Amino acid sequence: MSRTRSQLLSVVARLTGIGGSLGMFAGVVQATVGDRIPDWSGNKDSPVGLGLLTIALGASVLAIAARTRRVSTAPGPETLTAITLWLAAVALLCSTTVGRLWAIPGALILAAAGFSFAACGWHSFRGVVAANWLRGLLGLLGVFEILMAISAASVTTVAAGLVAGGGLIAAAIISKPSRRTIVTVLVTATLPFVALTWWTIVTPLVSVVALAIALALTGRNVRSAGAGRSAPLDRQPVG
Repeated sequence: MSRTRSQLLSVVARLTGIGGSLGMFAGVVQATVGDRIPDWSGNKDSPVGLGLLTIALGASVLAIAARTRRVSTAPGPETLTAITLWLAAVALLCSTTVGRLWAIPGALILAAAGFSFAACGWHSFRGVVAANWLRGLLGLLGVFEILMAISAASVTTVAAGLVAGGGLIAAAIISKPSRRTIVTVLVTATLPFVALTWWTIVTPLVSVVALAIALALTGRNVRSAGAGRSAPLDRQPVG
């Protein structure tokens, strides 16, 4: 690993360590006294649930700090791309969960995403995104589900939406999932949220689109595996 890349990862580790800690503190404040400081906490209807979500996302940022701090096993381009996108998503997502309380941790985490991108490099980042754009779309739909859940008034609906969004993100992360696995994960995760938000067409539409993307992803995995098995036969001499 080059010295410049090592220095960039060191900055990422520091920024995510501080930003994740401050983010978890903001989540604790939201969960405990968020309804008493509406101007700072975003005047949310479900401060406890949103505070707990912020704590969990802050903990994921701290996990990234620990990962990038391990110099002996430096993350490769795929891991750095995932780190960059996740940090950017957390920085933007939590600005909707705890309001102004997220100003400082959000800025630090967004800056960490920038340094992670620099450590990955544009060409590597573009290559990983181009090879995994279906997974990226599935993950974005998961983030969208979480955003919809945050705006819900009922704690039950918020919880169901978080599970649905988490299920889509998990489906995007699973390496080479089988069709049965992907269908089971998506249906189990999204069906309760669809049932609780029966009055809108958005949630079932998102679930159907996500399932179509996931099936396309598994179909591409099957075709890739088939091509890999047939490649040695193509190289065999004839006669």
